[in-house]
Amino acid sequence: MSVNTETAPAQGQTAVLEKESVYASLFDKINLTPASRLGDINDFLDDAALSDAPAGERLTAAMKVFMDCIRQSGKTVEKLDKTLIDHHIAELDYQISRQLDAVMHHPEFQKVESLWRGLKQLVDSTDYRQNVKTEILDVSKDDLRQDFEDAPELIQSGLYWHTYTAEYDTPGGEPIGSVISAYEFDASPQDVALLRNISGVSAAAHMPFIGAVGPAFFLKESMEEVAAIKDIGNYFDRAEYIKWKSFRDTDDARYIGLVMPRVLGRLPYGPDTVPVRSFNYVEQVKGPDHEKYLWTSASFSFASNMVKSFINNGWCVQIRGPQAGGAVKDLPIHLYDLGTGNQVKIPSEVMIPETREFEFASLGFIPLSYYKNRDYACFFSANSAQKPALYDTADATANSRINARLPYIFLLSRIAHYLKLVQRENIGTTKDRRLLELELNTWV
Repeated sequence: MSVNTETAPAQGQTAVLEKESVYASLFDKINLTPASRLGDINDFLDDAALSDAPAGERLTAAMKVFMDCIRQSGKTVEKLDKTLIDHHIAELDYQISRQLDAVMHHPEFQKVESLWRGLKQLVDSTDYRQNVKTEILDVSKDDLRQDFEDAPELIQSGLYWHTYTAEYDTPGGEPIGSVISAYEFDASPQDVALLRNISGVSAAAHMPFIGAVGPAFFLKESMEEVAAIKDIGNYFDRAEYIKWKSFRDTDDARYIGLVMPRVLGRLPYGPDTVPVRSFNYVEQVKGPDHEKYLWTSASFSFASNMVKSFINNGWCVQIRGPQAGGAVKDLPIHLYDLGTGNQVKIPSEVMIPETREFEFASLGFIPLSYYKNRDYACFFSANSAQKPALYDTADATANSRINARLPYIFLLSRIAHYLKLVQRENIGTTKDRRLLELELNTWV
């Protein structure tokens, strides 16, 4: 920057005294070197150019932007005080917040954030000091469908190799207890065919598969419309569900669990909810803006309960009921104001009454019911997708219903994994049936 000079007469001579500009004096106070020149400010849009620029040049550019903001406001400014600076910083925060909203609320970005937040919630709730492991398989639903279509037969698919061949059928392998997915299925022939293939692999490896259904499964646009269906039982008599009902009649369908609805993944960003330290980001989301909230699959919440049951009991059986391991606690509760006082955005997509919960469970789903005016929800049932068969006797029908429940399937799958190990390890020994039976009973 330029240096002002002035002359002052002293004893008949002219002396030149240097006087720093305000700009230079400010930089001297913060121990920075003033910029001698400032190029095009748009160059700072490039991250590399911004990182290479000296601190003094970056600060000068920021001051230029600030002065431009004052000039564009059209107001006369007599004094640069903290109030004025805070006002313009707030305007910048608002503009950045709206730009960030456009990114955060984009459906494709929400899918990515929902997946990772659901996985983080599962990992955070798992005590890995216990006998629990989590493996991540990065495969989309379309890629998995293509994998089955490309395989000449089921046992040559990639999922079969990863889960059955490489673990359950390999000496020293670790059988997989369950597969948790963020997939959302509908009743289309393509998705039902995918469920058939997945159930075949799950039955072979004795590992129940947990997925989810959304409003598209019910041919609706939102879960509010799904909850408003009058007679949900007769609704499934439509032609669109012929393939689905056929799948429910298969034996392997008992290895499929489909949860609903989604749960709130996080509170909207804001100083009173989730503060952002770098700037004052206020996410514009209120109760009616349903699609702007971040929703995560309830399959991760169901998996968390499975893990807790396994750690406490050694079995994934305590997974339903508020007092028996089915509760999903500490859900985010968002309070918003539309001018009539604070209102509550419930942490699930829709309220499911007890009667409707029973209807959904009877149709092969696992509903998550929110407790009104509470911060938790509950899985009251854990039915598989299989439709229980009806027999002539009440006992046989009751057994069929038990066989279609996931706690029973988890129990049998765990025993099947142990029997496979015992059978392999005792090849060539002379142990009789009674001794092997005693070992099994001791393990159980």
